[in-house]
Amino acid sequence: MDFKAGGRNLQRIRKQRKLTQEQLAELVGCTSNTVSRIECGSLFPALDTVIILCNALNTTADSILAPYVQADSTLRWTHLADKLASLPAAKQDKIEVILDCLIDNI
Repeated sequence: MDFKAGGRNLQRIRKQRKLTQEQLAELVGCTSNTVSRIECGSLFPALDTVIILCNALNTTADSILAPYVQADSTLRWTHLADKLASLPAAKQDKIEVILDCLIDNI
């Protein structure tokens, strides 16, 4: 299985937490090279490593693994919904207009 999408999610969350690969590696108990390989998708982490990563980043497994869930699910969009919910109503309205436009023109 290709882990590139999960790696991108992991990297996005790590950067949101303002952690370097070295800092995350220290929290997880692995090397920064391992974190790098996971983030670029060349290494698919074992389940126990995913759990440790989630705990270290204070995030849920679905925030990393959602791209791989084939079921019709909103898990894939959870992180975006959380971001939107934290915005003022006026900004949410603007984003809704932009998304409608994008969807209509794809």
